[in-house]
Parts: sequence; structure tokens; C-alpha cells
Amino acid sequence: MKTDKMQIEHNLPSECTTIIIGQEQTADGSMIVARSEDWDAMEAKNYEIFEDTDNGPREFVAKDSPFRCELPEKALGYSALSPYNLHGHWGSAGFNTAGVGMSATESIFSSDEILKHDPLVENGVAENSVFNITLPYVHTAREGVERLGMLIEKYGIAEGFGIGFVDSKEIWYLETACGHRWLACRMPKDQYFVTGNQSRFRTYDPNDKENYLASADLIEFAEKHGLYNPAQGAFDFHEAYARDIKLDTTYNYPRVWGLQQFFSPEIKNDVTKNTFPVFAKAAHKVTLTELRTAFRFHYDNTEHDPYLNSNPKEPYRPVSIFRTTQTHLLQVRPELP
Repeated sequence: MKTDKMQIEHNLPSECTTIIIGQEQTADGSMIVARSEDWDAMEAKNYEIFEDTDNGPREFVAKDSPFRCELPEKALGYSALSPYNLHGHWGSAGFNTAGVGMSATESIFSSDEILKHDPLVENGVAENSVFNITLPYVHTAREGVERLGMLIEKYGIAEGFGIGFVDSKEIWYLETACGHRWLACRMPKDQYFVTGNQSRFRTYDPNDKENYLASADLIEFAEKHGLYNPAQGAFDFHEAYARDIKLDTTYNYPRVWGLQQFFSPEIKNDVTKNTFPVFAKAAHKVTLTELRTAFRFHYDNTEHDPYLNSNPKEPYRPVSIFRTTQTHLLQVRPELP
């Protein structure tokens, strides 16, 4: 999550860390989509409740950007965590009355090269609007992906983001690719996923409709513009579309490395190389207490621990930072409707 206002006031990127865990990896068999919203520790949040309606607003008009879009008249009730001064905007996490949960958003970035061919849209879908124009209108996690994908293709995006959806059966995660393109993957039941402000997806099989949803021309568009060559191997979404620069090696890589070490010590990752597995298996089934501990991760008791070493200039960005606004855990438990 990020805003120009925050950037100006703090001169720091305002972004998040996401952890998603499949039901066969949790101690209680639940599905979890969790994220820390790193913006401003002094920003008050409102817990908002909206009721089901057959006569809802027919248009969304953003208060803090030029975005606007048409809305269906019938809307489900839903909960949201919004800034105290922006009612109905920036709804970062919640469930609707159909039992669909949504976490929005993880800030991610497209490569400069792909944006030359499909640039961001100034008045496109952004983090301030994406939650409130999606969650009230979907009945499953897959529907959430499909609606959001439609909105991205119709209006374009003003910035990159990753979005998690969960319902009673499955979890989906969507990553934007560029101005009007996107990819979503269904979360494996027996694995977990971590991300810190960088596109993480790699493989994509357009014939596997059970596990992937995407823009129709995702592969062809990259090939057309010289960002994918079939002669050199399988399509790699990250290589074709994602930003991967020096900043990522200290701001993003270490968080993925550290969280995978926390959950899966047997995985031997190199923190300096973006070769981390997209999905991984934990050494044992994860409890809620362990998940909360993961969000407190700060390279504890190592040379990169900025708090132990009183080093505000530590290059490795920890998961736990002082400007975290809130951390939410969206949990769907099998014994409950």
C-alpha cells in the first residue's frame, strides 16, 4: 500500500508483506490470507460494516484520485478496514456476506520495459479503490479474480498490486503485470506463499484453467515485445513482466528469504539471488502464534537486526517495522460456515 501523501511526509516507500497458507499447512486446517499494511503507525483505521443492498451506488468516484467506474446496483454487505478520513475507500481487508475474504493490496512493480508497451493509466484502478469495487460483487474467490481481472482490462491500473482472495474452498492470489494485464494462481492446499513488494509468480499454463486465470494474451504480448522467447524455454511471468532492480535485492529479497527460513529451515536459499521457490512447504503445520511471530521478523539476533544493532540505515528491510498501520489475518475455518 502506498500514497503520494505518505511518500512526501516520510520519504519512504509504503508497502506490505503478505503470507498465505493453505489448509493442509495450518495446525487447525484453516486457510489464511494475512498481510501487514506498512504505511504510517499513526494512521487510525475504521472498521466499517456495509449492509446488503439492492439499491447501491451505481458509480464509484475516488476521493483521492481521478478514478471512477460503474457499479452493479445490487451489492453484498461486507466489512472493511479503511483510513479514518476516507470512508468507503482503501478497504484493506474484510469479508463479504457470501463468505469471501479479500486482502488489498501488496504493492508490486512492473518493469520499465513492459510499461513502454502497456503503461500505467493515471485514472486507472488503484489501491484506493480496488477493494471497494470488487468485494461487494463476488460470491467466490475465483469470482473475485474474474471481476478484478475484468476491471484491470477495462480501466487499466494506476499502480501495481497483488491481491488475495479466500472463500470456503480455496485461495487465489492475483498479481498485476502492466497497464492492462494480470495473472492469478490458485494457492496449493499443501504449501504457503510469502511476498514482499515484488511480483513472485513464475510459471503459467494457459490450458490449466483450474489453477490459473490471466489476461488472454499474457504470453503473446510478452513475446510480441521481445520479453519472452519460446526458443529459450518455458514462459516466466516474473522475467517477462516484473521489476527486478538493485533496490529489490535489499528491500524485498531478504524478507522472502527470511520468512522461508522461518517456516522451512531446510530450504537453502541465497539471499542475494531471486531464485526463491514461489510456493514452499513448512517444516511443520503452522499455528496462529507462529504466523504472528513471522510478522515480527526482523533478522532477529543477526548482524542485519536493525533493532538489536540500533542501525536505522540497515539495508535489509525487516518484516516488522515501526510504520506498520495494521496487520490482519483472514482465516477461514473448516468447522464454521
